Amino acid sequence: MTQTDDPLAAIRTSFFQECEELLEQLADALADPAFAATAPDQVNAAFRAVHSVKGGAASFELDQLSAFAHRFENTFDDLRAGRRRVDPALMRRILPAADHLSFLIEAARAGRTCVDRSDLLQALDQSENPASGDWFIRFRPTAALYATGNEPLHILNALLELGDARIDLSTETLPHLSDINPEEGYLSWQLRLPGTIAEQALRDCFDFVEDVCDLQITRAVGPALSQAKATADARRSAPAAGDGPTVRIDLDRIDRLMNLVGELVIGQSMLEQTIAPALANSHSPARTAFDTLTSLTSDLQDSVMAIRAQPVKPLFQRMSRILRDAAAVAGKEATIRFLGEMTEVDRSIIEGLTEPLTHMIRNAVDHGLEKPADRRALGKPTCGTVTLSAAHRVGRVLIELFDDGAGIDRARVRAVAVDRGLIDHDQRLTDAETDALLFHPGFSTAQAVTSLSGRGVGLDVVRAALSRLGGRITIESQPGQGTRFQLSLPLTLAVTDGMALRSGGQILLLPLASIRETVRVRGADIRRLDDGTELMQIRGQLVSLCDVAAVLGLPESTPHHDHSVAVLVADEDGRQAALIVDEIIDQRQVVIKGLRTNCGPVAGIAAATILGDGRVALILDPGDMVRRAGSPAVPPSETERLAG
Repeated sequence: MTQTDDPLAAIRTSFFQECEELLEQLADALADPAFAATAPDQVNAAFRAVHSVKGGAASFELDQLSAFAHRFENTFDDLRAGRRRVDPALMRRILPAADHLSFLIEAARAGRTCVDRSDLLQALDQSENPASGDWFIRFRPTAALYATGNEPLHILNALLELGDARIDLSTETLPHLSDINPEEGYLSWQLRLPGTIAEQALRDCFDFVEDVCDLQITRAVGPALSQAKATADARRSAPAAGDGPTVRIDLDRIDRLMNLVGELVIGQSMLEQTIAPALANSHSPARTAFDTLTSLTSDLQDSVMAIRAQPVKPLFQRMSRILRDAAAVAGKEATIRFLGEMTEVDRSIIEGLTEPLTHMIRNAVDHGLEKPADRRALGKPTCGTVTLSAAHRVGRVLIELFDDGAGIDRARVRAVAVDRGLIDHDQRLTDAETDALLFHPGFSTAQAVTSLSGRGVGLDVVRAALSRLGGRITIESQPGQGTRFQLSLPLTLAVTDGMALRSGGQILLLPLASIRETVRVRGADIRRLDDGTELMQIRGQLVSLCDVAAVLGLPESTPHHDHSVAVLVADEDGRQAALIVDEIIDQRQVVIKGLRTNCGPVAGIAAATILGDGRVALILDPGDMVRRAGSPAVPPSETERLAG
């Protein structure tokens, strides 16, 4: 039967989509500092997430996933009931189990089995918890028990009579139905009973079967939590925090809708040019109707973009596991903190960030953070911190990754560059030019190849991935204080507001969010430095000039600025430059069309768009133009050459 013929296929797909949300809820609960204090809300949230995964998995007969989730939820049930409390040792066991739950879900989605990790659950069960004095019983009947006429049900009932018990059935050794031997024993049970029960009373229940079963009776030593049963019951029955109603939609449908909105924007621009004479009168019926159409189109565009927009939180949470695994391999202590994780970005941007952020996290742990002993000697906390933040700024999203490690070893970077023939041994480089060497393909400062680094695959991959997204990356590093990577990306790859400009005989678009103001250029306001750099005085401040036509190599570049217009723009860091253009045409919404796939990176250009008359116009990259201000030459800078 094909998936199309399977009536449960759609429901199954919905279940795995729901699992993604449940895993996010579980990660939220575990990451909340209140969970470490066994706070009811966070513990309940973790329990509900795992319990929901278990229930859905059982419905689809995903036995491996269901069995693991069932035993995993017992830990959270114990926390809810007050039988255990969260401590560092327990957290070190919960987090790998949560990761494995995610792996099991992906394996079940792909229709394959996953490596058995029952050891993770055994570690959870066996971890000593000073808040619990309960009895733990493992009972596995052998074939001889059944052959002698004994019945496990009677033994379990006898245990229940001694007090409240939690009983879990394990079917891990149960073979396929065709392979079952009816005389064999495949089932086993794990039980937990109150520590107030006398040990002899427990052993009396197994008095006649001890020699025909595998039996373990152990006890976790420590005082019981002073917690009323009523409180535990209240926790168990606490309702989930309700979210608003939701509906799942195939992403392809949203993409098609987004494309249609883009075509609508282009059609609106064509209509505006076609009926321009009728729109000249601001009080005409045509003007009123067109303004209404413009408003509705804008609202529709905002709504569709909001559907595609997602917070970066799930992406950041994934980096938490990457950091934990990398720290374990490197033998370092590391923690990660998030800032601005609810910042919303277009889904396509989030998907493209997974690979570069993974490389950056691993590099931060391997090359940035010091060993615990070294950090202690430097007066730093033995546990290093990596901070991952996100924020909106001037129409773009900024992702920053900062570690409090040793910073970039620039002497080592220069030495490696000399050995590889990238620079001469006596060549002088600025700090920025030295840092740019890290982006050279195959460049690595690692002393040896490890599972984390040394193969020369790293920041060049990061830069390439960001380039495909229309983004860029910068580095700041202070010796002994750490390194900061800043990723600047567009908020969306679909539609943006822009200002249409004319320069060098071409119509260009500039993102509206980057524009501070526009002024008429006067010769008296221009200052020329000895190196040829031009500055312009704007409101008492000298700002670098950037002749747009000259930077782009347009043939009709005008050397005189007396009749030009200066557009003051700023990049994500607040650095400013005045872009010199011939005139400002108007403000409009434009549909973004990527150029990098066919043309590669183009100096000063972020993308392209289609105008109302069908012509293609280029969209300027404000950050790149600011960086090139005062350097009209088109060839790449020395820093770009060193970076490959």
